[in-house]
Amino acid sequence: MKKLLAIISAAGLAFVVAAAEPAPAPAVTITLGARHGHVVPCRQGFAHTGGGNIDVSQPSPDTIVVTMSGVAVAGAHPCKDSVASLQFDLDQCLDVVATDAKVHRAKLIMEGRVIGLLRSHRHGKGTAQQGPGSAVISSGAVMFANLNVPAHSVACGDNLSLNCREGPIERTMMTGVRYNMRQTFSLTASHPASIWPCKAASAEFAPDPALDPLWISHWEPFHGASKKDFGFQVTLRVVPDNGN
Repeated sequence: MKKLLAIISAAGLAFVVAAAEPAPAPAVTITLGARHGHVVPCRQGFAHTGGGNIDVSQPSPDTIVVTMSGVAVAGAHPCKDSVASLQFDLDQCLDVVATDAKVHRAKLIMEGRVIGLLRSHRHGKGTAQQGPGSAVISSGAVMFANLNVPAHSVACGDNLSLNCREGPIERTMMTGVRYNMRQTFSLTASHPASIWPCKAASAEFAPDPALDPLWISHWEPFHGASKKDFGFQVTLRVVPDNGN
């Protein structure tokens, strides 16, 4: 059904302006509460970190999206080992609220994905690692859902482009209850001490310009890769439970 808004007459012609009625509000929604998010960088030797973002967005009342993104790079230092890392940690309180009095239970749907690049170089001894990444939904001491994205690593000249997905995981939960989301992620790059010039190892999981091009080779193995969706992202959505 469409609702008639107006009839406009111009130059002897009549125009009917109509618009669709707004979609009904979801029967179950997510209300965000207190949040504590931290990213801790660590650098030693010839090392670089970039990005280090935790973004929590709510594209619709029944959905939240959490994205963690960053970069860690380590090259050869003549006197000591080089290490670069980023440790991500988020605690997000949320309430699952029923806007329909007939709804008392909700179904939580959770899925995760990680997109990024890992680089090492044949003539160096550097390594790069992503993850593991995890997201846990709990209420008090009770855990309702647990999603894990496995770790990946490269060494000895290997390079790896990642686009991995886990889920969806579905769990039933009560409405009107406060829950907590704990999400963690890590990036690490390392390189042993060397007097010889070696290319850096890197874990790149953030959109440009988090990684300065000076840290990667002119013969970049992933030249032209689209990086706008890089990072570890977890999506939570709630819908009414069909058992109500």
